[in-house]
Amino acid sequence: MRSAFYFIIIFFTLAVTGCAKLDGVPEGTYTTGNFYKTEADAVSAVNAVYSGMTSSYLYNQFMEVIQSQGTDDCEWGFGRNTSNTDKTALDKFTFDAGTNLFYQFWSTSYQVINRANAAAESIGGMTAVGKEKKERLQAEARFVRGLMYFNLVRLFGGVPLQLIPTTSLNNLAVKRATEEEVYAQIIADFQFGADHLPPAYDAVNAGRATSGAALAMLVKTYLTRKEYTKAVEEARKVMATGRYSLWPSYQDVFLIANENKTESIFEVQFLSGSGNIPSSYAGFYRPSFDKRPGFGGNGDNPVTKNHYDAYADGDLRRDVNVIKYSYTADPKAPTTIKNPYYVAKFKDPAALNVNDGGNNYYIVRYADVLLMFAEALYLSSPGSTEALEAFNQVRRRGYGLPVNTPSVRDLAGGLSVTAFQDAVLKERRLEFAFEGQRRFDLLRTGKLKQAVNAQDPTIIVRDSDTLFPIPSQERDTNPLLEQNPGF
Repeated sequence: MRSAFYFIIIFFTLAVTGCAKLDGVPEGTYTTGNFYKTEADAVSAVNAVYSGMTSSYLYNQFMEVIQSQGTDDCEWGFGRNTSNTDKTALDKFTFDAGTNLFYQFWSTSYQVINRANAAAESIGGMTAVGKEKKERLQAEARFVRGLMYFNLVRLFGGVPLQLIPTTSLNNLAVKRATEEEVYAQIIADFQFGADHLPPAYDAVNAGRATSGAALAMLVKTYLTRKEYTKAVEEARKVMATGRYSLWPSYQDVFLIANENKTESIFEVQFLSGSGNIPSSYAGFYRPSFDKRPGFGGNGDNPVTKNHYDAYADGDLRRDVNVIKYSYTADPKAPTTIKNPYYVAKFKDPAALNVNDGGNNYYIVRYADVLLMFAEALYLSSPGSTEALEAFNQVRRRGYGLPVNTPSVRDLAGGLSVTAFQDAVLKERRLEFAFEGQRRFDLLRTGKLKQAVNAQDPTIIVRDSDTLFPIPSQERDTNPLLEQNPGF
């Protein structure tokens, strides 16, 4: 399966001791002079780019904390342990530039960017790799780089735009680029991927970025920028491939046996077991009092009652996404916990311990493309029946209904643009619960403050909180970094 692609991890360029700053100071002992010799070297360099995404500071925990804990979907308190000051600060919007979570997310993102820069540049100069393979490997590295910058610009605004590898400790102070400049590079990287990545791989290489993944990320980028016509155009390209479809059952989407199939467009790859890189989500979400299958979890990102109550009767997604524990039936929830709701996704019955799991983490799946297409099309062509149908296919599946057959659950036509976008926002909340989408969706639609206050009116969300502060650790080492307003 994916082991040949995924687990050849090579850290390259200079050996430097200390923390990784925005430059992504390289961690290993390889240099371009002694490493980039063979095609296998080039593949290993790109594998190291992918592996960077599995860090707990990115897609193995922090991305989900940022997306759910800092919104109306999850909350601390009400009888739960709140000793993690960073997560509490994110939850209650009391964070500042010294909140370490932001620094770890920022610095690890730039580590991955630096690996991508090194791979893309060095592979380009290799003679041992054919032109087509060379462009494909460069496109994979640039796809991940585009993804990292897409996350950074949405969370922090304009950030330093590093496009060449850091190979020394000289000239590390870099100004922030404008948001427009960062987005221009993101689009260029995803477009390069759309042009040079294959539509699919064999089973050994399943999980690598494809042209469909690059197109889907272009859809998301254009939708974020409110360039709706372009978003529709790119979404049509994804849909026209015929490679993707919805699983008939929502719960099938999250079975480990179904990873990298059917609905999947791009996932961060994890594999359970000793010697592999497992997902921590199975234990990360499960509370300590639930010791199935033999050990308790961390109980992170506990679900709000507001989220649980958002599902209508008959919506099968609720019980796939959320588990509601009882105070009387085993495993019993402590009576001190006011709302014993926890994330039910990312279950791995074969997990060996609290930090083990074989669950991949979705970046984008076909349901996402359908809802993005529906939103962009309706906003650019109000009243579009085609947009309604794309929306309703996702909703029907949520209720266990045939996706292509009209039903009583369908969203009716005749909605205003505002009403339709509100419906999409809610549908996305239910469809992509705890999949790293919620904060970005609320930011894109300007609803972060409204949503958080509807869940907990005691939380003060300032207008400036739509961007995170530039980490103080970064500004200490880079005097050219200007702080975001409000911090």
